[in-house]
Amino acid sequence: MKASWDKSYLKRITHWVLLVLIIIYILSGLGIVYSPIVESLTLGLLTKALSFKIHFYLLIPFILALLAHIIIVLRRK
Repeated sequence: MKASWDKSYLKRITHWVLLVLIIIYILSGLGIVYSPIVESLTLGLLTKALSFKIHFYLLIPFILALLAHIIIVLRRK
């Protein structure tokens, strides 16, 4: 029973982490493409330079979370 709870917990955490990374990745991409709009909406917190850095540094964690998600989903079947 403990092992199934651990798998369920790991699956849930992986899905939520991937969702957060996707949202941040999209927002940083929008910050690159539409920098004046995003910068004004975030009150200057998300500049174009910061969007580039976030987008660049999130690539590897995003790919790892996506692979973990795919592996978990495929093992279920």
